[in-house]
Amino acid sequence: MALIFENVELQIALLIGLTLLVATVVVRVSGFGSSVVAMPILVPLITLAGASPLVNLFGVTNHGLLIARRWRNLKIDDMWRNIVAAVITTPFGIWLTFVVAESTMRLILGTICILYALYNFSTLPQPKLVSPYWGWGFGLIAGVFSGAFNVGGVPTVIFADTQNWEPERFRLNMFTYFLITGALALVSRYIAGQITLRIIGYWLLAIPFLFLGLLLGRILANLVNRQRFRQLVLLLLIILGGRLIWGVFF
Repeated sequence: MALIFENVELQIALLIGLTLLVATVVVRVSGFGSSVVAMPILVPLITLAGASPLVNLFGVTNHGLLIARRWRNLKIDDMWRNIVAAVITTPFGIWLTFVVAESTMRLILGTICILYALYNFSTLPQPKLVSPYWGWGFGLIAGVFSGAFNVGGVPTVIFADTQNWEPERFRLNMFTYFLITGALALVSRYIAGQITLRIIGYWLLAIPFLFLGLLLGRILANLVNRQRFRQLVLLLLIILGGRLIWGVFF
């Protein structure tokens, strides 16, 4: 156990814990992307190579807890194409982190955050993608995003928005997708050597913040205006994405 915490900096661990607490509250209240919120904050702290596996570990833990009481209701009928396609391309996304410059990856991540926020701000009507083959296409893109930036939820949520599922079906499909693809991505990251003792140490220290975030999120979900809270988070994503891009050039 001492080896796990040997290279852990307590100040960084505290900042990571607070970031993951905020990300948990956000996903509990607004219903979207803890990874999209956490990644632009964590990358400047521990680099992209450290943030991606850490957020991956956090996401699997978070979604595992969220569906622990609903596992009998889980189905993969709607999302199996997305899952298979994402599993195929996730290793390619991980490989990109080894061969592409960190500054370039930060620029891409910042752009993704801004475009995702602008997409959610837009009031354009969503098309209904009837053909099942769309799942393959969105899944392939999601796998690359997941492996490289751990934000595979961006194309996945965009796909899900086009399906007109009722809210409960939407949530269960998303939880199923993120849990399965996240767990399989962890295997790829372990093989690639990204799951280090330092990352495991930060993850263990962040677990109490995760439970606190779930508790606070449950309380705030009944107190705040969800639509306004969602808009504030999207505005924050634009700022964080812009900060990543700014740091590349200045």
